[in-house]
This record gives sequence, C-alpha cells and structure tokens, in this order.
Amino acid sequence: MKTVTIVLGEHHETIIGDVIGVDFGAYVCARDGVAMTLACGDFDSVTTVQFKEIELHCSHIHKLNPIKDETDFKYAYSLCDDYDIIRVLGGLGRRKDHEFINIMTAMKDSRIELYDGLNKIKRYGSGSHIVDKLNYKYFSVVVLKQGYITLKGFKYPLTRREIFPFDDYLTSNEMIHDKGEIILEDASVLVIQACDS
Repeated sequence: MKTVTIVLGEHHETIIGDVIGVDFGAYVCARDGVAMTLACGDFDSVTTVQFKEIELHCSHIHKLNPIKDETDFKYAYSLCDDYDIIRVLGGLGRRKDHEFINIMTAMKDSRIELYDGLNKIKRYGSGSHIVDKLNYKYFSVVVLKQGYITLKGFKYPLTRREIFPFDDYLTSNEMIHDKGEIILEDASVLVIQACDS
C-alpha cells in the first residue's frame, strides 16, 4: 500500500512512506533530517531562518498565499489522491479550530490516520476490520452513520448492536489481546484509540 505522512508539527510518531511537510511541520522535518517529497504552506508559523532551513532540505516547496479558503493541511491533503494511507502527525492538540477541521476531514476519508502521542483517530466503513491495539489502552467509537456494529476481542463485546449518531456509550472500551475485530453493517464510525500517557 502506498503511504504518505503529512507532518503538521511536533510529533513522536514514526515517519512512513513519502513525506509532506506542512508549514511548521516542514521545519520539524528539516530540523530532524527527514527527507520531504514536498513542503507546503503559507509558512506564517516559521521564522525567516527556519524557512531557509526548509529550503536547504526540500527542493519542492509550494508557498501558499496566506489569504486562502483552505487550511495548509487541506491543501496538502488535496495532493494525496494517489495514496492508500495518509498518516497525519502533529494535527491534534494544538489550535482547536485546525484540530476540528483535521478530524472532520478524517470523518470523510478512511485513508486518513490522525496521530499524536496519546491518540490515533481513523474512520471505518461497512465491512470487517481487524484493528491493532498498538500502545493504546482505550478504544472508543463515534457513530457517523446509523447501522449495526459487532465488536470481537474487546472487554465489552457487542453483537450486531444497532448504533446511532450521538450514542455515547461506546467510549473507553478495551481490547483484550493485540488485535480486535470491528464489523460494521451499513454503518460508518470514527474510532479513537487512546492512552493516558
């Protein structure tokens, strides 16, 4: 599967596949010696010295007009049509307006995986999905589209339970083993895997 990692800011996650550095995230990549496929943004979050560092580490830079109708992340995302997996690092936990847009984008596209040090957020549609526990203790489900859910390998299993948007009982479940199975019938959900520290 073809993977791209979009770096929006500071992070502690692994870089996989091609890399797009976005605004301050491009500086983070340059500072850490991570090769970028391209860097983009209006670069209002970096100093002149930091931008020169980006230029030294990336030959393809898309400098955007700061007066625009989309966030720098949305621009970077628009370049990802050819990728199967879009990992987004540094897009959670900072400005709430940008964080919310990042989550809303993930709600629409199951290729997106949002990460920060304590969370992974990903959309799942109808079908059977094996989910790796990784280092996350908690497994929460936000219902996007009404349907049925089955959870296997969880502390609180469910069997063909009808789910509705705004259901709030699907939080803080836990996987029993290294993997769990989520089966969705005519439903879509946002899964938040989380840990305390």
